[in-house]
Amino acid sequence: MKEERLKMKIRMYNVGYGDCFCLRDRKGSLLVDFGTSNSRIEGRPRKETFDVIISDLTTIEKKNLLLTHFHLDHLSGLLYMMKHRSSAYEFGKIYLPDVFSEKEMSRTLTLLLLADLEKDSFLPSRQVSLFALVEALCQKPQKVELLSRGSVFEEKYQALWPDKNVIRKETNEMYQILEKEHGKALETIEGFAEKLREILCSMTEGRDLTAEEMPDTRRMEREFRTLRATEEFKQLLLFMEEKKLFLRRFKNKISIVFQNKNDGELNLLFTGDAEREHLEMIASDYDGKLPLFEHYWCIKVPHHGTQGHYFDFSKYTPENMMISNGIHYANSKKQSKELRTSSQYGGLFYIPDAHMYCSNCDCCDGYENGCSCKESDVISPAYYKDI
Repeated sequence: MKEERLKMKIRMYNVGYGDCFCLRDRKGSLLVDFGTSNSRIEGRPRKETFDVIISDLTTIEKKNLLLTHFHLDHLSGLLYMMKHRSSAYEFGKIYLPDVFSEKEMSRTLTLLLLADLEKDSFLPSRQVSLFALVEALCQKPQKVELLSRGSVFEEKYQALWPDKNVIRKETNEMYQILEKEHGKALETIEGFAEKLREILCSMTEGRDLTAEEMPDTRRMEREFRTLRATEEFKQLLLFMEEKKLFLRRFKNKISIVFQNKNDGELNLLFTGDAEREHLEMIASDYDGKLPLFEHYWCIKVPHHGTQGHYFDFSKYTPENMMISNGIHYANSKKQSKELRTSSQYGGLFYIPDAHMYCSNCDCCDGYENGCSCKESDVISPAYYKDI
């Protein structure tokens, strides 16, 4: 068993309130997310942390990337890498959640675009995650593969989420609320979303686009700025605010969850920022196709361990649990509290024989006069820790 475990290593990077993991074995490496919501990490500018991680990644010859979803705390480092360190930006393949392969998915993309607008930013912009990703990929196209429930990738992992049928249903439910009074604005945005969908789909074909096929992202930016200035669009945003339709969490609904294809000694479960209701569906094997394993070597806890996404993993007897937590500087005390790590992952709720790996204890509700976890490793102030 010891010899088997030497074949696999997880490097957990300290990116504050964000995610960045590298799964390494003798055949290659898979980077899972690369981003943060913090401008400073451990007192250091995030640029410095990004540069350290990028330098570490350049030592790996064969590597792919999996992006669980399109929140900046999961992709801001990747965008920085693509823009400022393009010489180091070389992935054999990039895996994305499948919200692109079917034409009707432009509705889901519409909601994801609207989610970016809730922060009172304009779309597209280099700060808006979904368009920024598409724009960056257009500058240096990569081979893209889309994952949904049942997809096998890297010859050894299998996606448990997203389920395209469930996402389609939840998309349509939200659409019915929005289009009843703002159908015209929604239809126009959907047209823009369809263009993004077609761009990403072209990258899944594994061929280099000709100069004529390359999209003009600057023109698309101007096009959407014009759209955003219309009265219909302003009324749609106001309606969303009045009805408290917080679509930011809709991005979590499409988050990739995956585990090993085959049950073994080194089972992994990576949960991205999956919603609790979706994790409960996965755990129940709701469609009878992909049951979870009885035991896991490592489980990555969803959404930085916050209470709103808390999930009890004790029945799976994990040997190691990873919480990518860090201080989140929110706009209100209530929000800051909601974004702290739940005390239910430690103390009285501690899972016997589970080793906890956390980025930082300063943002944990279970930390007072010392760590409440019986077996724990805190990365701070280091840049990373190997498991």
